[in-house]
Amino acid sequence: MTTGTGRQAGMDWLVCVLAAAATGLGATDTLASWLPHPAIPALAVLQGLILLARRRAPVLTLAGTTAVALLLTVGGYPAGGAAVGTFFAAYAVAMYWSGGPGRGDVERAEHTGRARFPVGSAAMVAAAALALSAANLAPDARGNGLNSVGLAVLSAWILGYALRTRRAYVAELVERAARLEAEEGERAARAVAEERLRIARELHDVVGHSISLITVQAEAATRSVRTNPDAVPPFLATISATGREALAEMRRVLAVLRPDAEPEMSPQPGLDDLGELVARFEDGGLRVRLDAPLAELLPELPPGVGLAVYRIVQESLTNVLKHAGPGATAVVAVEPGAGSVLVSVLDDGRGPTAPASGAAHGIVGMRERVAVYGGTLRVGPGPSPSPSPGTGTGPRRGFQVRAVIPLPEEESR
Repeated sequence: MTTGTGRQAGMDWLVCVLAAAATGLGATDTLASWLPHPAIPALAVLQGLILLARRRAPVLTLAGTTAVALLLTVGGYPAGGAAVGTFFAAYAVAMYWSGGPGRGDVERAEHTGRARFPVGSAAMVAAAALALSAANLAPDARGNGLNSVGLAVLSAWILGYALRTRRAYVAELVERAARLEAEEGERAARAVAEERLRIARELHDVVGHSISLITVQAEAATRSVRTNPDAVPPFLATISATGREALAEMRRVLAVLRPDAEPEMSPQPGLDDLGELVARFEDGGLRVRLDAPLAELLPELPPGVGLAVYRIVQESLTNVLKHAGPGATAVVAVEPGAGSVLVSVLDDGRGPTAPASGAAHGIVGMRERVAVYGGTLRVGPGPSPSPSPGTGTGPRRGFQVRAVIPLPEEESR
């Protein structure tokens, strides 16, 4: 701020010197008898000094410079040189005058202030221009510049107003962009926080189920110790495997689990519910093809991963139903890989009309679910169809969601 203030002060002094010099360079051979020659340098310096207040008091600056210019003009001084200070003052009125009692008044009545500003300042500058033009009709005046001086004053005002309007427009665009960016960031952060809380609650249900299973198996083993000792080792093996799985789930969720989150103790869907999910969407009018070797996947995936796969497919099919258009077909693929599972939902609909927003709640939810397990998610237009002979590569159609979710080490061995 100090640097900006110093730069403005330097510019003000430069304008002062230039105006004083330009005013004092006029011819003095036709001056009236009542205007002595030594008064010209003094009036020129006064003209420049008045301009030092052009930012703080542009209207008073216009009045002062116009008064000096009128005195010089009616005294036989060249009209162009006499009005140099008025040129700068007219520019300053357009650039710096608020058009009301103060800046706060303009901010409180934005539309009124903007309407009052050009009318009021233009009227004052026009009055100054007419006065200077009329001064050329005085008996001792040179009689030239009747129209050019007034036009020059008005042109200076037009230039200042155009620059001020341009600066205000750019500043408004910058402010609006910053405000939208801040709001977008807040929405995205809020969506992430809410989705993490929801994921934490769902994974808490999975862990709670594992602990319940351990309790049941432990009680069964206790009852079988005396009556059927051979049944105890399988119970203990189940307890061990379930405990390791529960610990793995808890490690993944600790980063997002909030201690004040209220758990929703309700059953969570998984891979074995994909068929029912697809059937519901088909009943809603969406053609869906499910390519998922559930017999292979069900024994391999822990409940948390199965839940993530289910939710990703659910959200993706919902988006297809809403955005792909009538007659669209979706292909759901769940493929096991080396230490990971691939989930892909591809439709042949009309495709996205705009880039997918990273702050959309559905995309945020899928991305957070995948991130809990250290996986990756890609959303965007579907792959280009095979080109027809002689036509080149066709346009992309549809939309694709593709997620790769790593399996826990215990499950991927």
